[in-house]
Amino acid sequence: MNRYAIGDIHGGATTFRALLGKLGLRRGDRLYLLGDLIDRGPDSRGVLDTILNLREAGFTVRPIRGNHEDMLLRNISGDHDAWSPHWMEQLGAHMLQSFGIREVGELPERYVNLLLSLPLMELEDDYLLVHAGLAFNTTDPIHDSQPHNLLWQESGIPDRNRLGGRITVTGHKFRPMRDIEASLLTDRIFVDNGAFTGMLPELGNLVALDLDRKKLVVQPWLDAE
Repeated sequence: MNRYAIGDIHGGATTFRALLGKLGLRRGDRLYLLGDLIDRGPDSRGVLDTILNLREAGFTVRPIRGNHEDMLLRNISGDHDAWSPHWMEQLGAHMLQSFGIREVGELPERYVNLLLSLPLMELEDDYLLVHAGLAFNTTDPIHDSQPHNLLWQESGIPDRNRLGGRITVTGHKFRPMRDIEASLLTDRIFVDNGAFTGMLPELGNLVALDLDRKKLVVQPWLDAE
C-alpha cells in the first residue's frame, strides 16, 4: 500500500487527472486530498466527478474540507460566517458554471452530500493531514483546535512531539517549490504550490506528497480557461 496527499486542486480537473496518472494509483493505496477542491479553476464538477468515480471503482480517496468547500456549504445552508457571503461574488460563479447552474441551491444532491461528508482532518499514525493547520499553541492541538484553525488560520508552531509523533501536512497557503522541498525535513510539510496560478516555475504546480517516501510528484497546471 502506498499513501499520497495532494494539495489544493481548485477546479483543475485535467491537472488532477494528469497527476493521478503519474502516481499510478492502485486500489490498495490511500489518497488524501487536502481541501479546496473547487472554484478558481474551470472544472470543479470534473474534480468532484473524478473523486466519486474513483470511490465507485474501489479506490480509497479521502478528501478533507477546505475553506472554499466550507464557504460553498454556508451559502447553501445560509449559516454564514465573515467570509462566506463574498464567495458567490468572487469565486462561486466559476464553480456554478461548471455545473451549468446559476444558484447554489441547484447543486445536485450527490455533490452536496460529498462535500458535507468531508472531515476537517485525517490522522495516520505518523501524519496529521489538515487544510490550514491547528491551534498548535493549545494544550492538546488535535482536540482543542477550532474549525477556524483547521480551515483558515493556524496559531503556534507545529511540533510532532505534541501531536503523538505526527508530522503535519497542509495545503491552503501556496508556497514556492523551494519552500515545499525544504519542508520535507521539518515537522510540517507544505503541499500547495498555487496550481491554479499557472505561474511556473516557482508557482503553478499541483503537488502530491508520497507520504511513505517523503518524495514529491509535480504536475504543471493544464486547465486553460
